Formats: sequence, C-alpha cells, structure tokens
Amino acid sequence: MTASQFSDIYDEEHFTTTLQDFVKVVHELPLELMEVYDFNISNIPIFRVQAWATAKHYLEEVYPVLSEQRVIRIAPFANRLAMDVPRDIQFLRCLANYEALRFSLPISTLAKKLVNRMIDKSSSSEGKYVSVHLRFEEDMVAFSCCVYDGGEAEKSEMDSIRVKGWGKKFKRKAHIIAPDLNRINGKCPMTPLEVGMMLRGMGFSNNTPIYLASGNIYHAARNLAPLLKMFPLLQTKESLAAPEELASFEGYSSRLAALDYMVCLFSEVFVTTQGGNFPHFLMGHRRFLYNGHAKTIKPDKTQLVFLLQDTRISWKAFKDQMKTMVAESDRKGIMVPRVRKSNRKASVFSNPIPDCRCLWESTNLTLKWTHTSHALDGTHFYGQERAHATATTSTFFTGA
Repeated sequence: MTASQFSDIYDEEHFTTTLQDFVKVVHELPLELMEVYDFNISNIPIFRVQAWATAKHYLEEVYPVLSEQRVIRIAPFANRLAMDVPRDIQFLRCLANYEALRFSLPISTLAKKLVNRMIDKSSSSEGKYVSVHLRFEEDMVAFSCCVYDGGEAEKSEMDSIRVKGWGKKFKRKAHIIAPDLNRINGKCPMTPLEVGMMLRGMGFSNNTPIYLASGNIYHAARNLAPLLKMFPLLQTKESLAAPEELASFEGYSSRLAALDYMVCLFSEVFVTTQGGNFPHFLMGHRRFLYNGHAKTIKPDKTQLVFLLQDTRISWKAFKDQMKTMVAESDRKGIMVPRVRKSNRKASVFSNPIPDCRCLWESTNLTLKWTHTSHALDGTHFYGQERAHATATTSTFFTGA
C-alpha cells in the first residue's frame, strides 16, 4: 500500500504520532537511496520472508540484509511474523493494530453518522442492533464455484465472470470444480434466504433491527427479497446514507468496507457468514473493545448445510439445532487459545485477549473508544458499563 492509498483509508498523522516512540515512520526515502533505484520504489528488490517467521529469523536473516542495502521490500506482507513473539514486540503489534490504526476523517465522519442513524432506527430495542456480514457478491459467488439456481444462464454468467476476473485459472486441468463437495464442506457463500432462515431459527424476531454489511449482492432485487420480508427493519449503508454522502466513496471498495466495518463494530451482536479478513479482524477488534465480552455468532456451516437440505426437518427441530449452534458459538467465542500457534485462529488479531490486555487496561476505555471512532456521539456504546453490560444483554433478541 502506497502512502496515498494508506492516507485514503487511515489517519496517517495519528498513525505516525502513536508509534513515534517505537518506530520512525517516513513518507519518503532519502534521495541518495531513491537515485540508486531510478526514483522508483518498485525497482527495490523484494526480500522473501517465510510465513509466520520468528523474531529470531528477522534478526539473523533479514536485519543483516537491511543493514547492508539500507532498504528492502518484504512481500508478500501478510502473516510474515509469528504470533509467539517476545512481549515487547507483541505490545507493539497490539499498539499498531488497536491504537495507531484509525480510519481517515472522511470515513470516520460518515461512519459516525451511520452508527447514530442505525441507533435511532433501533429505538424500539434501546438502540441495540444486529450486524450481519453477507458475502454474496457476484465475484464471491463466481470464485466459490458453487451452484445456486443451477440453470444454464447462471453457469454461463459465472464462467464469464471467472474468466474476466481470474483469466484461465479455472480452466486449468489441475483445477477441479466440485460445487456439491464445496457445499457439503460449508465453503459456499450463504444466500440472503439462508441467512434469514438461520437468524429466525436462532430466535431473532421480525422486528429485530439488522445492519447488513455487504458489497453489491448478486441479483440483489431477487435474492434480497426473502431476507427483507423476514426482517423488514433491515438497513444498509445505502439506505442509511444519502446518495450525495456516498458519492465520494463509490468505486472505492476499501472505503465502503470501512463504513461497514465501523457500523458492525458497534453492534450488539455481529454475525459472520463467511471467512475472510473482514470478520477475522472485526471479531478481534470487538473482543478488544469490550474486553472479551463482544457477542459474535459464527455458525457451523457444514452442519447448517445439512439442516437446510433436510426437507423432512420440522421448524421446531430446526430452531432447537440453531439454538444449540449459537450456544456452541458462544462457548468457542470465550475460549482463549492455550498456545499461540502460527495460524489465523490463534491470531492476536482475532483473539487479542490476553496478549493485548495490558494495552486495554493502560488506557481509559472511553478515551480509547473515542480514538477508534472519532468521538461517535451518544452514550450507547461507551464506558466501562458497556463492556460489562454486553455480557448480560447480548442475547436480547433471542427467544422470540
């Protein structure tokens, strides 16, 4: 990410100021270095670092090269550092992730308005609402290689999207497309109808305020209709914001996703329906803000597929299974990994407690949340009371 791209999404000044006692962040490289690479950063050789590398690896393998060349590029950049690192490095990671990174002013200003509007539209439930992350965009459906309508029109459309987005990747002989196996393994994006049935089965009534975080839904008019019928109080960023407010965000998927992220961050319950970075980081951020008391529902999709395909199951039996699934999701949600393994599930980004607890406890929570949200108005989501109340009110919609 270039400096301009970074500042489009994040508050660059806040980032550098927060880290200034630990890391010196520069906007430009010295001219004598740039001259060596013809004033083009992309000419700097890429240094390949193994995934989940230890701190020792950086000291012994990366640092000598950096000292000699004075500048290196590391790629790919994600997951380059192990989770099990010395406490001072872990603290720095927590500081960067939960304090230094803050969305830019245009994003946080509009996000503030959307959160407050969502709270106002949830007045019947004391300002509490449920957020749902739905990954049923056209490209997501195509990439999954799952079958939905099953007709020739869908097949032709999906083949065209795959060629446009990924070239010949899906045409290679080594690439096996097995939609039935994908569905059984829970790898198919959930449809809005399936999400609606799951939520109703879990006990969420039709007067539940829901915020739907999503990109452009595949065949939205047709596919969203059953979900809207089950949850008429459903809102999106498009329904909460005026067209002129979203105009400067159109065409910038990361900025639009940032708006969704903030509204989901302050929901009473967050429901994730598919993997990916968005729910991965959001679950961790909510756990950090609420000291582990954030309510997240992560359904068992393999079991859910089996239940949804069972035409003989009664509605009562389905609801019983859904409530058991919620209980299991809650149980896993409060579990703290005993050993920090080098994988996403044990990541400090999805499970920041206890690694980041020292940071959580060292700063006044109201101030911390204000930093995160650019002082979102209202008292609905701030202070110690919110952190403790979530543990007891997180199931306020269930049982209907």
